[in-house]
Amino acid sequence: MPERTALKVDALERTVLELGAEIYHLKGTISKQQQTHAKVLAVVKGLKQILDEKGLVSVDDFEAAVELGQAIEDFNAQFEAAAAFDHEGNSKKHGH
Repeated sequence: MPERTALKVDALERTVLELGAEIYHLKGTISKQQQTHAKVLAVVKGLKQILDEKGLVSVDDFEAAVELGQAIEDFNAQFEAAAAFDHEGNSKKHGH
């Protein structure tokens, strides 16, 4: 019995170490994504400023286009979620 307990403890220790390694990896990945996001945001802000200064697109028009894009993205996400739910519901009905 003590050997069995020791094996379980060893397995738990390995699992905890693996989880720790995965958390460390995810932390690094998130850090890289945050750095990339900051760079993209700086580029977009610079682009917005250049377009406004050149008189090609006003800041208001730029922001309106971004808001429209976000609204379309939200609509598509809701539509896809509804379609997936409908598909799952239909597949369950056909299974009976």
